[in-house]
Amino acid sequence: MLLFLQDMANNDKIILPEKYYLDNFKYVLNFVLDKYEPLLSDTEIAFITNFTTLSEDGQCLYVRVSNRKGQFFRKEKLIYPEITNLDEAHEELLGRNFLVSKPFLEIDECFQLINIYNKPEIIQILKPLDVEVDMKLKKDELILDLLESCDTEILQQSFYTDSIITQGAREELDMVKLFFFGHNHGDMSDFVIRDVGHAKFMEIDESKLGTSFDSREEAEAVMQLSQLNKEFYLLEDAVSPLDVYEWFKAIEIGYFLNMDKAKQRADKLLHKVGYHLEKHKYFEEALELYHFSSASPLRERRIRIYNKQKDFDKSLAQAKQILEDPNDNKEYYIAQDVINKLDKKLKTTTLRQKEGITIPVDASYQNRVEQGALVYFEEEGYQGYHSENSICRNVFGLFFWEEIFDPKYNSLHQPLQRNPSDIYGKDFYEKRKDAIAEKLQNTKSKKQLSKILETSAQLHVGISNPFVHWETSMLDTMWQFLAFAKLKQVKALLNEMAIDPKNRSTGFPDLFVWKEKEYSFFEVKSPNDHLSEKQLFWLERFQEWGVPAEIALVEWR
Repeated sequence: MLLFLQDMANNDKIILPEKYYLDNFKYVLNFVLDKYEPLLSDTEIAFITNFTTLSEDGQCLYVRVSNRKGQFFRKEKLIYPEITNLDEAHEELLGRNFLVSKPFLEIDECFQLINIYNKPEIIQILKPLDVEVDMKLKKDELILDLLESCDTEILQQSFYTDSIITQGAREELDMVKLFFFGHNHGDMSDFVIRDVGHAKFMEIDESKLGTSFDSREEAEAVMQLSQLNKEFYLLEDAVSPLDVYEWFKAIEIGYFLNMDKAKQRADKLLHKVGYHLEKHKYFEEALELYHFSSASPLRERRIRIYNKQKDFDKSLAQAKQILEDPNDNKEYYIAQDVINKLDKKLKTTTLRQKEGITIPVDASYQNRVEQGALVYFEEEGYQGYHSENSICRNVFGLFFWEEIFDPKYNSLHQPLQRNPSDIYGKDFYEKRKDAIAEKLQNTKSKKQLSKILETSAQLHVGISNPFVHWETSMLDTMWQFLAFAKLKQVKALLNEMAIDPKNRSTGFPDLFVWKEKEYSFFEVKSPNDHLSEKQLFWLERFQEWGVPAEIALVEWR
C-alpha cells in the first residue's frame, strides 16, 4: 500500500526531537539486521548488538562522531547539550572499541590529524620541536611541508593527545550503511531532509521493499570498488601515470565486471584510470584498459585514440561495430561521424547546426543566451518558456509514475530512496517493457492521457521523482505543450524515453514558444556553441514525428 508524506514545506519551522539522530541511527541498524542478517559478518552483527548495550550518552556520542566528516576530532570542540557527561561517554566508548586510540598513523591520516587544528595552534605546538618550516605558508601547505621534513612519529606524539577522539568500528558501520542505502555515498542527513519537510519520499510498506544485494559477495565487491576509487584519487596526483597503470593491472577487474551489481562501478573506474593514462599520452596502456569492457564511453575513447594514432582502419572497424549495437545516442553519432569523415563529410551535428535559423539578439544577453533568444521571440509576438528538459521529463515522470516506483521490480530497497535503483540502467526498460507497452496501448485519447497526468500530479504532489519538477511554471508549460501536441506524438516521446531514461531524458531543446495555433521548440546556439549528440537525437526524433523543432543561431547585435 502506497502512503505519502504530508507537505510540510510551507509549515512553521519544524523542531526535531533532541535525540532525533539516535532514533534514525537505531532505525537503520534494526532495518539492516532484519533484512540482511544472513549477509552480515559476525563482526557487523556484534557491532549492532553491542551498540544497543551502550549507555544512551555513549550511543549519542558515537552517532554524533560518526555523522561528522573526518577521522579525528577534539573532545573540547564537541559540544552536545543532550549528552549529560561527555567524558564518561568518551571513556565508555574507548573501553568498548567504539572509539579508538591509533598507535600508528599513515601519512594521509597524519595530515587529517594536524588539519583539525587551526594554524596558530599548529605553530604553538611546533615551537618546542625546533622544526624548520616556513610558518608563513598557508595551512595546507604548512602541513604538507611538515610531513615532508619531520618524522611522522614525532608529529603524531605532538598532535595526538588524550583529548583526540577517533571513531572505531568504521568498517562495520560502512558496511551497515552500504546495505541500507545500496551505495557508498548514503548520508544520514536524508532523514533530516525528510523530517523537516525539505523533501518528500514515497513511503512503501516495508514488507514490499526489495534488497540492495542478494549476496555478501556483491556487497563486498561494491565496497572494494569504493576503496579502489579512493586509492586512485590519491595516486593520480602523487605518482607517475605508469605507476597508476601498474597499480591498476594488479586489480582483477574482470571479477568486478562479471558481477551485475558491481559492473557499472567497475566500468567507471576503468574510464577514470584509462582517461588519466590517455591525458598523459600513454595511449597503448589506455587502450588496453578500454578493451576490458564495451560500456559507454569506452568504445568512444578507443576511436579517439585510433584517430590520434592515425589508425583509421581500426577506427572505422570500431565505428561499424558501434553502429550495429550502440550503447547510447552519443556513441551512435560519434561512430556515424567517423564514417562521414572518411567520406569527407562534415560532422553530423555540424551539418544539422548549419540548417538552423539566425536570430538577432542584444549583446547584453551574452551570459544568458537562452533568455535573450526568448526575448527575441516575445518581440515577434510569441509567448515562451525556457523549458529545456522539464516539459518532456514531467510528462514522462507523471505518466509512468506507477511503473517507475512499483516495488515488484525490486528497485526500491529503503524508505529514503529518491530514485529506483535501476532508473538509469538498461534493466529499467527490460523489466517494465510489457507494462509500458500496455499503458501506452490503452491510452487512446488525449483526454485520457491528460486524466492520467492530472491524477498522478494530484495524488503525488511534491513527492520526489527523478523526472518531475514541481514548480508551477514548469507544469503549466507542460500543459501548454500538450494542448498543441498530437496523441501519437506524445506516445512516441514516452516510448522513446522509456527505452533509455539515463540518456534520453536530457538533450531536449532550450525553448518552447507558441502563438495562437502554432508552436515550436528551439535549441539555442551562441556563435561559439555547438550542437551535442543528445540534442541532435531529439531534433531528429521531433522531425520524424512532426513536432516543430529548430535550431536558433544567435547573432549578437
